[in-house]
Amino acid sequence: MPDPAPLGTPEEFHLMLVELANEFAPRRFALCEEYGDRLDGAVFAWGLAFPDSALLRHDGRTSTGHFATAESALRLFARTGRRLRLIWIDTPTPTAPVDHGVVVPSKRQ
Repeated sequence: MPDPAPLGTPEEFHLMLVELANEFAPRRFALCEEYGDRLDGAVFAWGLAFPDSALLRHDGRTSTGHFATAESALRLFARTGRRLRLIWIDTPTPTAPVDHGVVVPSKRQ
């Protein structure tokens, strides 16, 4: 079986990969801690949210954590008595399909 033909020119293929990476990039978030009644605040931890999980790195330490969602990380650390807020840094990506120039044959009935 011969190798399939390359998808587009090298430049077109690069742009397709850039689009793909941007579409599926994790969303960045922070868990911010509030001190007093809005007296001060700081970033408690930084995170990356994927469609099926979230990774969290505590600011200023080497500890990391793996969670089902960013919200579950917030709930866990809020149990310690900390006043935490989930802050989304990146806006969600649109859910509209992206045309990558790949043709999928339709099934005939």
